[in-house]
Amino acid sequence: MPQFMLISQDSPEIPEGFEITPEIIQGIIQKYNDWADKLQKSGHLLSMNKLRDEAGKNIRGLGADQVVTDGPYAETKEIIGGYWIIQAADYAEAVKLASDCPSLEFGSRIEVREVEDFSSYGA
Repeated sequence: MPQFMLISQDSPEIPEGFEITPEIIQGIIQKYNDWADKLQKSGHLLSMNKLRDEAGKNIRGLGADQVVTDGPYAETKEIIGGYWIIQAADYAEAVKLASDCPSLEFGSRIEVREVEDFSSYGA
């Protein structure tokens, strides 16, 4: 069955009037746990990870001519907050499975991309 990566592209901006409290954070975490449990029980979820909030590193260049910089920063328009690897029959099913991701409740965007299997190329 084909595998798909669901990439959560989050906005660092907090919607106007939205107050973040410990109870709100716990509720949000529970929504993600419930959604992941549903995907796992249906046999679709293969793996998932949240990326750390602090900035990582970017590498740009060509060959040996490379530059390493810090980033991305919270000032960017969208940051990748995490990802899920799922299996689905096709893009239509993958999109349907992603359509109730809790990230979408908070103005995030979910990019759905099919993963190309390179396991037969040897590593």
